Amino acid sequence: MRTRREGLRAALRDDRGSLSMAVVIWAPVVVLLMAFLVDVGLLISDRTDASDLADQAARKVAQNVDQAWLKTHNTIGLKGERPGIKVDPDPGTGDCVPIARQYLVDNGIQDATVTSCTIDGNPDEQNLYVNPRITVTLRMLYKPMFVGFALKGDSTVTGTGSATPVIPR
Repeated sequence: MRTRREGLRAALRDDRGSLSMAVVIWAPVVVLLMAFLVDVGLLISDRTDASDLADQAARKVAQNVDQAWLKTHNTIGLKGERPGIKVDPDPGTGDCVPIARQYLVDNGIQDATVTSCTIDGNPDEQNLYVNPRITVTLRMLYKPMFVGFALKGDSTVTGTGSATPVIPR
């Protein structure tokens, strides 16, 4: 009986170290997977931040209301429509990109670049009762924290936001 036990113990002792090998093999795989998940999560977070910044820059442009337009075009329409709010672009360029860029500078945001800003539907004499829609697109640089080699280094994150000016009643 004793020899049988000794044989069983010897067989069990032969398996020692196999768990260590499994840990050595699988630990780096799990660590790389977790690092990849963290980087992808941070990338998604940066995309959300870019869209949020674009929304805020569009709101800043929408606050640049043409006061003279409001004073001279304040007639209510036949169906009770209020006249549209005209947004002023930058007087130097005729574009709203400088206003959106200035918003980023004023708030200390250095890693974002405004790529486009459009004002669609600004009211005029023929279309008096429309409100414009301001759309801002910006670009940010995302630097991966852990697995930059797998994500091919830095990548660009784009965010788009829009706003429509309204006057509270």
